[in-house]
Amino acid sequence: MAELDAAAAASRQAPADAAVQERLWRAAFALERWLFLARGSDDEPTPFALSTDEGAVIFAFSTADRAHEAALGFGLPEDEASRMLAVPLPAAAAWVASYAEAGVEALVFDAPGNGAMAPLSNLAAMAVYISQNPST
Repeated sequence: MAELDAAAAASRQAPADAAVQERLWRAAFALERWLFLARGSDDEPTPFALSTDEGAVIFAFSTADRAHEAALGFGLPEDEASRMLAVPLPAAAAWVASYAEAGVEALVFDAPGNGAMAPLSNLAAMAVYISQNPST
C-alpha cells in the first residue's frame, strides 16, 4: 500500500506527467484485488456509479476502509456503505470495462484521496500494457 500511496501523492503533484501516472496505475494494477461499493441485490450486485461532468463513473478502491469512507461521503447509509464487491486482478479491469456498454465512461480509483481517473475504453489496454511491459 505504501507504493500506491506514494504514487498517488506524486500523481497529485504532477497530473500531466505520463510517467508519474503510469507509476500510479502500475501500483493499482499490482494489488491483489479492487474493491467496489456494491449496489443492487445480493444475487446480482453491481458497482456503485455516479453521474459526473465527465459522464457516469464507477469507483474502485484499494482498501475496505477507503471504500467505506468514500461511501459515507457519497451519502450512502451505513448499511449500504459496508456492502462491497472484491474483484481479483487482472480480471477486475476487464469486468469494470464491460460497463462501458451500459454507458459508463470512466473508473475513478481511491476517491476522494487519490481520485485517479481512467476512461473505461483505456482500462483493458492499460492492463495488457502493464502485464506485458514490467517496470524496470
